[in-house]
Amino acid sequence: MKEAKIIILAGQSNAVGVGHVACLPKHFDDKTIEKWKKGYDKIQINYFSHDKKSDGFVNTSTGCTEVSKDTIGPELGIADALDKKYPGEEFFIVKCAFGGTSLYRDWLPPECDGYDEGAFADQYEHMIRSLEAGMPIRASWCYNELVKILKESVIELEKRGCKPDVKAFCWMQGEADSCLPEHTAQYTRLYGRMLDGLCKAFPGMFDDCVYIDAGISTVWPLYKELNEEKKKFADEKENRVYLDTIAAGLTTENEPFGEPDTYHYDSDCVIKLGHMYADAVIKGLEK
Repeated sequence: MKEAKIIILAGQSNAVGVGHVACLPKHFDDKTIEKWKKGYDKIQINYFSHDKKSDGFVNTSTGCTEVSKDTIGPELGIADALDKKYPGEEFFIVKCAFGGTSLYRDWLPPECDGYDEGAFADQYEHMIRSLEAGMPIRASWCYNELVKILKESVIELEKRGCKPDVKAFCWMQGEADSCLPEHTAQYTRLYGRMLDGLCKAFPGMFDDCVYIDAGISTVWPLYKELNEEKKKFADEKENRVYLDTIAAGLTTENEPFGEPDTYHYDSDCVIKLGHMYADAVIKGLEK
């Protein structure tokens, strides 16, 4: 049976991706941008991204983000780098990312007190709008949606005659949890429990997985403390990687032009973040 190499991308808004397509020509040539708009047919993605769902695997391209925005996410940089390194080889990205969400509550896994097995995005007609409006949201809905979309992906890949195998878990989250000291203090404990929950939910599928956690930007209140927690967690085991996005020079202050969104990475840096993830994935595959 052919192996289906899965890369999970999960987290909050910088995992969704808010790099504007309209800003790409400043950084990349027309041929590259057109290729990204068309997408990669050998590197497909099944996504639930903020308020938009693909309902199955589609080409990884621009627009796998939000309904109301013409934007890109880190998956595009991942696909770009993997296509260059392994031309013609198949990969499957499973993306589950929701803006403004917290590991402390929204991604709470079964291994933690307060886990809610019945919480999913359909508890409100428009979950993200409800979250942004400050409405009370049941715990664990993001974690449950991640498990759900991964199960759906596994079923689809098995129907194609493939054996699903998760090669990488790419995590871009922590901004929301860096706003309160008590959340920051619990961060790595909850993150570890979440990963444990996924491994138990999918026995054997994570045996060859590398866990790649990206740091958050300097705009967030406790970014130093939270990034240090992430780094310490990654240093504990060989199959964990911390991506230092600050040292890598990822910026948030330049785009959209004239009205910069300082909470989210600029378009070229969304691609660069994807490249950073892909570099770690490649190292894991070639061990």
